[in-house]
Amino acid sequence: MATAALIENKAFVPKEFNKISRRYDIATKMSQGYQDDLDASARRMNLRGDEKLLDLCCGTGKSTMACLKFLPNGTVTGVDNSEGMLLEATRKLSGGIKNGKATFILKDAMHLDFADNTFDAVYMAYGLRNMPNYEMAIKGIHRVLKPGGKICIHDYSLADNFFARAYWAILGYGFIVPFCTVMTGSSDIYTYLVKSVLTFLTPGQIKTLLENTGFEAATTQAHASWRKPILHSVIAVKKS
Repeated sequence: MATAALIENKAFVPKEFNKISRRYDIATKMSQGYQDDLDASARRMNLRGDEKLLDLCCGTGKSTMACLKFLPNGTVTGVDNSEGMLLEATRKLSGGIKNGKATFILKDAMHLDFADNTFDAVYMAYGLRNMPNYEMAIKGIHRVLKPGGKICIHDYSLADNFFARAYWAILGYGFIVPFCTVMTGSSDIYTYLVKSVLTFLTPGQIKTLLENTGFEAATTQAHASWRKPILHSVIAVKKS
């Protein structure tokens, strides 16, 4: 599918992920710091360790693995709208599924049907950017999160300056698209990735969105090394 169509209608994004699901982890393994960054965002949530956590847009389960490291007495419910990505997640975390630590559900993050105040925490890695309506997505998360519960948005969100945008464009078109196309056999989703980041919210705008949707104590934190201008964690608490 053409990149312009994916930007225009993000409902097709999960189908594009289905195409590359079996080779997705090969590409992410070659991205220096990918799992470390997911772990860092989960650590920054300062979880007690016994929470019932919702991992939205969990993909192949790498974000679920990150969250489980900080939940010795808790559980993770992974949700994604791509059958192929969830298949990889269930293979990867079969042990966690068997012992009741992890559950995976095929579901659209824009239309969550969990009861109000179900989860103690929500982790959303590389997901909000793919939602057709950011505000509606955050309102849905707010509804299923318990008062006092924490949300973490982990995403490619560019610092609000020209350098960050230029840096991402060079990195995206010069490395991510050609390299990941070779690794996965598809260029559409990676070209979409680059363009979607260029049109996505800045960390400050995500913080404002959360604060305007019933969250407080919102903070933004950049990640390490070469990802500092382009990758951020935004963490907030649902008002009690």
